[in-house]
Amino acid sequence: MKIQVLFGSANDERVYGPLCRSLEKCGDVKMEVASAHRDPQKVHEIVTTCKADVFVAGAGLAAHLPGVVASLTEKPVFGVAVNGAFAGLDSFLSIVQMPRGVPVMAVTEENAGTIGDYILHLAQVPRDRICLHWNRSLESYSPIQKALDEIQVQTQLKVEWTAANDKNCIGEIVSPWELPRTQGLNLFLCEKEQLASSNLALDFFGKARHGGFWVGANNVTNYVAQWKKLMILGATK
Repeated sequence: MKIQVLFGSANDERVYGPLCRSLEKCGDVKMEVASAHRDPQKVHEIVTTCKADVFVAGAGLAAHLPGVVASLTEKPVFGVAVNGAFAGLDSFLSIVQMPRGVPVMAVTEENAGTIGDYILHLAQVPRDRICLHWNRSLESYSPIQKALDEIQVQTQLKVEWTAANDKNCIGEIVSPWELPRTQGLNLFLCEKEQLASSNLALDFFGKARHGGFWVGANNVTNYVAQWKKLMILGATK
């Protein structure tokens, strides 16, 4: 497996140094410093010519790099929110809020080291069904019901409840009233009206700091798109 790591600044070595070493368990790792703003042509050339199976892009401040990378490739992209300002809140929100059809798995800086383990875990995940964890006591919560139905319709596969620590579990559906229990592909769900609250953004970021890889709030389309990319990645030798 080939992994391309890109960070927007050489000053982020404290993040990408340990990250690259943790990814070596998965395959060949190559690291480049290229900014979406200062070096757009370099970013384009790297992404379109490197033949990587997966990308890990980190950025702080405006944090556009992961999204730009995702716009240039069909391969899965992990976006690391570097704590450049506001404890990484601005970076995380910039990375996680991708438009439908262009998913990025946003992960906070302190959890970047879990990416390699998750990539290895994908080989164990079944392809004939989607094994997710969610709080069964909240199944009557309408966003959860709707999301489960939408995932099943979009994938044409059965969505199966799975314990958070089950080897088949690919991720989790998380509501505003709980913290994530998995280090997987997580989907944050809430009522549409709640998205108008800035307090919810802080809550979302707090959940992300507990772990996992996030594709936005209520964004089932990107969740399914990312799942499909991960299934292909998991089959890569």
